[in-house]
Amino acid sequence: MKKRIGAAIGLLLALAALGLIIRNATRHVGTNPNAFQISYLDSNYDGNPEKADRIVPRDEDEPFLGGILKTVLKGEEALSDEAKSIRILKYVSSSLTPKANQGSATKIIHDGFALCGGRALVFATLCRKAGMAARYVGSMYMPELRSHAISEVFYDGKWHLYDPTFGIFFYSNADYDNTGYVISFHDLVSNPYGWTPFKVVSKAGTGLYDESVKTVAITKVGRSYLAERDGESVDSYRKDLNEAYPIAYGSEDMVSYPVDANLLENASQWFGQRDDRDGELADYAVRFSGSHYVGNGMPPAFHTWVVKASPHTTVNIEYYSVNPKPPKLYVVPLRAVKVVDCRYEDEKVTFTVYVNDSEAILSVYCPGASFDVDAMHIYR
Repeated sequence: MKKRIGAAIGLLLALAALGLIIRNATRHVGTNPNAFQISYLDSNYDGNPEKADRIVPRDEDEPFLGGILKTVLKGEEALSDEAKSIRILKYVSSSLTPKANQGSATKIIHDGFALCGGRALVFATLCRKAGMAARYVGSMYMPELRSHAISEVFYDGKWHLYDPTFGIFFYSNADYDNTGYVISFHDLVSNPYGWTPFKVVSKAGTGLYDESVKTVAITKVGRSYLAERDGESVDSYRKDLNEAYPIAYGSEDMVSYPVDANLLENASQWFGQRDDRDGELADYAVRFSGSHYVGNGMPPAFHTWVVKASPHTTVNIEYYSVNPKPPKLYVVPLRAVKVVDCRYEDEKVTFTVYVNDSEAILSVYCPGASFDVDAMHIYR
């Protein structure tokens, strides 16, 4: 128990120290050639919308999106923001079939398919076009879903969660009776079993949106609704979100991916495989093993290493990139570690550090770009 408490305190100190370093770097931009511009903020789960949460991106075809909304929000002048959100949820969750896709919301709608990230993007973009603030929420390291993207809409002074992948939302009352409220993502992860799930379509991902879909009644989600193989999938969904870490509220919310490295018993440890793919790390199959990218992904991310090793040991940490000539990585020593050397060789970066305690903490970041990680290797 004491070890767990010590690790938790160490990680909190690490994050606090990194925040201080980043703020100082921002303050001295222009005088320090290694400084980088970035904002490190507290989690924005209950904050007011940012400017970006209200803006439709420039690469979108706004007349086209307006035409979609004209169909989806027929009778718009009489609709509340909640009613608008539910109508848009019906459209996105039914009209897009499940297949990986990238690009703008306009492109994804034309293509007719997307997974959770694309659907969250389409939903948020249409909500913004309809005059509501909306944002992407990303949750990682989950037992079943692995990672998942959801959307939140801001109205009545708070955020409200809508999942356009499955066409569901969670309500504060046992019945959808207009006396409660659609809860936020933070509400759900804080108390996964305290809310009632409702669905707005009979089946998500059909690729069909017509009058029959528009008139589907809002009903409680049964245990089998989300299931193709798992009859307990609603409970699995709750469990996934309860265990999710890290969580990003909005595309600018920086997150830390922990890396647990133990060199007390073994001289070497690998995370991922040298195969020019980021698949092993992207799957989030192993918790606390970093992520498949460092830097300006969505969300922007850094790695926080917790290294267990004998005191007064020299340790090497290697990062291998999927791409040739990757952007530079930087290391921030946070606890019981000193940077000795840093070497760049084609697709590999090697940090040599000196550890003077049995538990050392350091962070690795990539300012202004994204380093796509093939594998990581630590050894003494």
